[in-house]
Amino acid sequence: MRMSRFSLRFYATGLAACTLLGCPTTTGGGNKDPYSVPVTIENCREQLADLQEALKTEGVDVAGWSFRDAAQMAAPTRTDRQTPATYKDYDGKYRPLSNHPGCSIDNLYYDKSNTSTAEGRTPFIDGNNDGKWNADSTVGVANKATDHADGDLARIEGYPCAAKQYTQTNEDTSKPIVILVHGNSTRPHSWEKFLLPAGTVINATFEKVQFSPDTEARTQLAEKLISERYQVVAVDFRTDLVVTVDPSSNSTSENASGNIDHGWSTPILQGLVKAVMLNNPNRKIALVGHSLGVTVVRDALRRLYVDFVDGKPDAVNPFTRVSHVILGSGANHGVSTFDPPSTLCSTNPTMRGTIVCEMGGRANYVQTYFHAPLNGPRDLFATPCADGDFAFGKTGQCGGNVVKYFTITMTDIQQGANYQDLYVSESASRIEMPGCVTNKLTTLNDYDTSGYFSKGFIANHFGSVRSAAGLKLVMDYLAN
Repeated sequence: MRMSRFSLRFYATGLAACTLLGCPTTTGGGNKDPYSVPVTIENCREQLADLQEALKTEGVDVAGWSFRDAAQMAAPTRTDRQTPATYKDYDGKYRPLSNHPGCSIDNLYYDKSNTSTAEGRTPFIDGNNDGKWNADSTVGVANKATDHADGDLARIEGYPCAAKQYTQTNEDTSKPIVILVHGNSTRPHSWEKFLLPAGTVINATFEKVQFSPDTEARTQLAEKLISERYQVVAVDFRTDLVVTVDPSSNSTSENASGNIDHGWSTPILQGLVKAVMLNNPNRKIALVGHSLGVTVVRDALRRLYVDFVDGKPDAVNPFTRVSHVILGSGANHGVSTFDPPSTLCSTNPTMRGTIVCEMGGRANYVQTYFHAPLNGPRDLFATPCADGDFAFGKTGQCGGNVVKYFTITMTDIQQGANYQDLYVSESASRIEMPGCVTNKLTTLNDYDTSGYFSKGFIANHFGSVRSAAGLKLVMDYLAN
């Protein structure tokens, strides 16, 4: 069955409003739910053709729509190392790895050669207790879980930054290498099991949740992937180093929260993906991102593709090698911290503000300078090579490789009006390309009951990858 007439009607009558306000589950007159369209190469190609036809009718120049870096994010003109005194010249801009303060392997908690005893802890032994969100008793507590997936500093030729390589003694080389991409203010331990000390009270002040924390540690994605014989690498954006580059006395006008933006994170992941691909030329790569990591995954792939189009030395076309792109609780169309009463975008010049400007608002989303090259018009660019052919307005870009896209987020309490996830929503997270992407929802009860991240502060937001339901969705889709 062709999608064309349905798809054209859907886009001609409501996608702009849908992106802004949230889509209903059915269209008028009893038409099929647009998000139930099966993901197939044929359906995706029809969707791409129908959308381009609709855009042409509206006068949108798809061929002239840029997929290159936004001018606002151009690399800094300075070459000295960023400090809190010079942060305005760097924040919000794509930093080269050659002078990137976050591209560091110093004092890593998971580096087995690191035998320092800072703060009374041996990093590689107590590594799962590392990070201010877990170790500082004012915002978190030590992790009481045991038997974590073993790992060490990833030593990958051509990659100078930090990542955790999980130990795999029984790899299935027919499976893709999985790269895990954490979100803001976290580290690779966000993919691992976590257990609060007995009697700890959950921090649910800002979320509509009530639960008792786990009494036994639940296997999380890192451990599950290792048990299923995947090779796994978790990028480390070194959010612990933000304090060395941004003013950090408060979270209103400065960056006490240790937030990072795409200019900080994307180049690091870009370097890791490229190095993994060059060092494993016969393997597919799967990427799993959470929260900020969702748009970082997509942005890193876009920038690698730009380098390939430009013919840069050793450039790789990532879309000929990627098998899966799995995106949990991402801000593909806005984030709550942009919306009133927040003023972070307009008043906070540190990375805590620049990341919000890049994302835009979730309640009344208007495409941002960051999203424009990433999503293209009406999400036309959001699923490169989902049909094995089309990417960023051009055909013949994929070498026949079909990339599988999958989004996961928590359902809204009331769609488009009342959200349970503190940061995103159904419309903010999903990709509006029926037939090219699988958009899945978890229920209002599928939160992370481990209490990870500040005693469960954003248990809903983490539910897409750390709840039992979210973990199952990720694993099932990887096996697809």
